[in-house]
Amino acid sequence: MDESITATPIHRSLNRPVLLLGGERALVLMLALIAGVFIVSLAKLWAAILGVALWMTGSWGLAKAGRFDPQLSKTGLRSLRYQRHYPASATPFARQREIQ
Repeated sequence: MDESITATPIHRSLNRPVLLLGGERALVLMLALIAGVFIVSLAKLWAAILGVALWMTGSWGLAKAGRFDPQLSKTGLRSLRYQRHYPASATPFARQREIQ
């Protein structure tokens, strides 16, 4: 190994994903906006209950998704976009998939 090359440590905060309440920041903010519209803007009791329920279940789901993959929306959309180009096959002897 070359002695002139030194390792530079990367601080953990530079490599950490940007999460808000355990979920992806953009998705949590969008959920807060939609739930806030239900709670404040409609000014009905049923809408407030629906907004609180939406916020609670949505934030729980986004926190679970954030633990699974902090960039799930980006990687999920990319995998859907490339799905027809890269078929999921576990063997090298799989039939070639036609690309339209």
